[in-house]
Formats: sequence, structure tokens, C-alpha cells
Amino acid sequence: MAPPNAFSRRTLLAGAAVVTLVGCASEPSDSDDPTAGAGSGTPVSPSAASTVAPTVQVTAEHGFDAMWPQDILDIQVSGGTVSKVTVTSADGGDVPGTLTGAQWKPERNFLVRATYTITVEAENESGVAFPTTVSATTIDPEFVTEVDFRYADGQIGNGMPVWVRFDMSVTDEQRAAIEKTATITTVPAQEGSWGWMDDTTLAWRPRDYWQAGSTAHVEVKAAGLPAADTWVLADAAADYQFGDLRVLKTDIDNHSLTCLRNGNVDAVIPVSLGKPGDETMTGTKLIMEKEYETIMDSESYGVDNESADGYKVTVYWNQRITWSGEYFHAAPWADAYHGNTNVSHGCTGMTTDNATWLYNWTQIGDPAEFTGTSAKGSVPAWDTYGCWTYDWETWKTLSAVA
Repeated sequence: MAPPNAFSRRTLLAGAAVVTLVGCASEPSDSDDPTAGAGSGTPVSPSAASTVAPTVQVTAEHGFDAMWPQDILDIQVSGGTVSKVTVTSADGGDVPGTLTGAQWKPERNFLVRATYTITVEAENESGVAFPTTVSATTIDPEFVTEVDFRYADGQIGNGMPVWVRFDMSVTDEQRAAIEKTATITTVPAQEGSWGWMDDTTLAWRPRDYWQAGSTAHVEVKAAGLPAADTWVLADAAADYQFGDLRVLKTDIDNHSLTCLRNGNVDAVIPVSLGKPGDETMTGTKLIMEKEYETIMDSESYGVDNESADGYKVTVYWNQRITWSGEYFHAAPWADAYHGNTNVSHGCTGMTTDNATWLYNWTQIGDPAEFTGTSAKGSVPAWDTYGCWTYDWETWKTLSAVA
């Protein structure tokens, strides 16, 4: 299928449909015929003229059997003028639109896989209105783009952005139109901005972490808009709920993890971080996944687990903070180093008791800030849920309508 913004016609999508309709009018009897018994050129009486219906011709570029969402209705009238156009969906709802000259355009695109009834009222020269009606069915593409939301419908950490996910890539040219349909209501009100994390993810984050107890309602009314080489199938909405503001502050050089809830210190945990050559990255990461038990294997990043620097070990109380493999987790084999020496392969290790406490204290989406010295530098956005890897002014530039 051709891209939805293409103007060329395809064999699959027939050329513009032309529907010529004459408005309803009662058939006059012979005795009512104003021309009966009259010679050529005899004027039609005003009362008879009022029964003459205009001829209405309605067209759509791609036809009424497979109309495209962005099609505009062209209406030509002979013997009168258009006074009203009404378009209704299959559920009986009116479709808002504007009639300009001979064209009617919906306020927003038609939906795909939908049926509409189009009624055109045209007045004849005597001012009598005649309705004419036609049915239209929009294209049924093989593929469509659907919208969903990550981490909605449950309480999450106060660093997590609102995630709008598209299951097909959205091109640079399509993003602004889609983003303009996205709205968010936060309680309490907080300054924030949309930003495109990648070609399938539109995210909204506040300027600072979500305030404790915040809620957010988000709507994306992009149905019928082009996305990738097809269209968005339906509108979508979701609700987000945030709890206490938990922030994990890790000092790489001082080997400590300070856990704050709503600004108050709940715990300070001795930790060991990445050793030279395997340094832990600085910057703000988010808790992405929680796994009680996992097997960590150096061969996952190309180091033979039988080599001097290799390993394959079952690890407990794991909380992922980067895709490349940084975690908070229990490291009982390194208890002698917690709080004084960095000996890990990049993870933040601690005693089993502390790892258990931390696992139960956090939520998915809690921000984890790492400061100190690291040869690896700051974590890149792609390696975590990276909306906080940008400062506020840079984040705003990721909006397609900024």
C-alpha cells in the first residue's frame, strides 16, 4: 500500500467516485404539469418550479468504497446551491466539518475501517431544500498503527514519564500532527513537555520529578492520522498515578546510596560499584525492572565466563537500571568491600539484607541519580528510560511542535 500521504491513485484504491443524486420530490400528475398544453417556451409557474430538485454530484478522491481518512468531499450542484452537509458515523454521531465553497472537510480525518452516511441538502432556485444521501466506507488497510501506554493503571515511581507507544514507526514528518492531538491533565498542575524518545515513543515528563501523590490523565486523539505507511486506528486514553517521591542518590566515590522519601532520608546503604575498567555510569537512571532472581553471565556481553574476568552467577533482589546491564542487587560475595571499595562490573552491590530492604522500598520508575567519578561518563538516553538524561531546555527540543 502506498504511503497515506501519497497523492497518486492505485489500482487497489479506485479513482474518485462520482455520485449524482437528485433530491426527493413528489411526481406531479398530468393535471399539475405546468407545461401541459403549452407551446415551447411557455414559462413554468412559480408553484411548479418549487418542485424541481437540484442535481447534486458528490465525489471523493479515492471513492466511496475505499475512501481515505484525509479525503475531502467535493460537491457540485446544478440548479441550486448547497445549504447544509451532514456526515454521521455508523453509531449515529455527527462528524464535525466545514463547508467551504464546493468542498466539505471534516475537522479531523475520517477513521479507517468505518462507514459514514453523507447527506447533502441543496436548495433550488425557489429556496426549497432537497436532501440527498450517499454511503461511504473508508479503507480497510492490511496494517494499522495502534496506540498504547506503558505503566498506566497502577502506581509507579515519580521519575517515570507518561509513555505513549505506537506499534509502528512514526516518521519525522508525521510527528507534529500526532503530538498536537495529545493532551495531558495533571493533578496538581505541573509544568511539563512532550518529547519523542524514538520513532515509536512519545513521552511527557514534568520539569522536575512528579510531586508526591500526583495523577495524570492523558488522551491521544490521533485516529485517522497518517503513521508510518498506514493510519492510526483509534483514539486512546490512560490514567497514571504516582506515590511518594522516592529518590536514590548514589555517590560513586564515597561508596554510598542515600534513599530519600519526600525529601527525608530513610536509609544510607554502603555499596560497591564498578571497578576500574568496568565503571558505573553517572547520570539519572530509572528503575526499569525488578527480578527477585536472575542469572548474570559475562558471556552476554562477550566475556567468556571461564576467563579471569568472567562470571556466571545467580543473583538475588535485582533491580535493572540500564539495558546494558547495570543493576542494584545483593552481592554477598563482596560484603567486605561495601562502603569502601568499588569492585563490581558496573552494578551497585550491597549486602543481602540491604538489597532486600531496597527491593521492597522502591517502585518501578523511581529515579536513581549517580554522581562521582566515572571513566564511562554519563548514561546515554537509550540505555535507560532516558527522559532525565536531558536537561529541561534540551528535553523541550524533542517535541515536534516546540
